[in-house]
Amino acid sequence: MKPIKLYLAIGLLAILSSCSNGDSVSDEERASITKEIQERLDGYANAVKRKDLEWVQKFWSDEKDFVLAGDGELSTDYNSVVVKDYGDFFTTMKEMSYLDWNNGHALVLNQNTVSYATKFDWQAVMESGDTIKSRGSWLYLFKKSDGQWKVVHSAGTHIYN
Repeated sequence: MKPIKLYLAIGLLAILSSCSNGDSVSDEERASITKEIQERLDGYANAVKRKDLEWVQKFWSDEKDFVLAGDGELSTDYNSVVVKDYGDFFTTMKEMSYLDWNNGHALVLNQNTVSYATKFDWQAVMESGDTIKSRGSWLYLFKKSDGQWKVVHSAGTHIYN
């Protein structure tokens, strides 16, 4: 499994380095863009708590370059991951007790591309009565599309408690 993570890291670095088109970004713009990304992540957490599938679908990019790599799996099928998997999860979830982000770090590559690494911690109560707790770290590659930040690439690992 370690070679897969190494290839993912190398691939993500190659993608990130190719995203910068030489746009200069001032410190004020970096701070503003970072705040926008943090607000977008907070919106995602609130949408998950509300089981708002439509909002969650707009958080992720449905462009041909969509990739989600998590927990040893890699998917490029937006409909399978975002539409079906989130829909199934929301159907079986009674409530999201909490979903928190911390220790986030933004790398603003240009005005339209940001890499954001963060830690997360969440707990969900399922309709079955089971409680699922997870923590871990996640890396998002946000791209501005139609004036809105969307995740085009994403990778991370859940550690279930």
